Amino acid sequence: MKPTTRQWLEIATEDLDTAQAMSDGGRYLYAGFGAQESAEKALRAVIQEGVRVPPKIHDLETLAERAGLDDAALAGRLRILSLDYLGARYPEERASLRKSTDKAKAMELMGTALEVVAWATRRLRSTTS
Repeated sequence: MKPTTRQWLEIATEDLDTAQAMSDGGRYLYAGFGAQESAEKALRAVIQEGVRVPPKIHDLETLAERAGLDDAALAGRLRILSLDYLGARYPEERASLRKSTDKAKAMELMGTALEVVAWATRRLRSTTS
């Protein structure tokens, strides 16, 4: 595995740990934000290993497509993760998103990120073995 690929994967894991810490502290909106960051970096790791520089975008669906993720159900959950991430960044959406993001929603978003990190790890192991 390339050193940069390994770094992307390590950061993805750190972001997921941070999302969990935010959730444990009741900061559910930030837990979702960290979950998106984690999924994004895991997808970047796969793209990086494939001899390409990952694009500087945050759209998880596009990154998933470029990484070769072919799980339609997971891709659908990535769309939700991306939308929540964008909403958390802008004041006009943030207030309503904060109200609708509880512990259960944060756990769901973190579960999606965990699936992506696990997929990326498996994918990278299979391509570097």
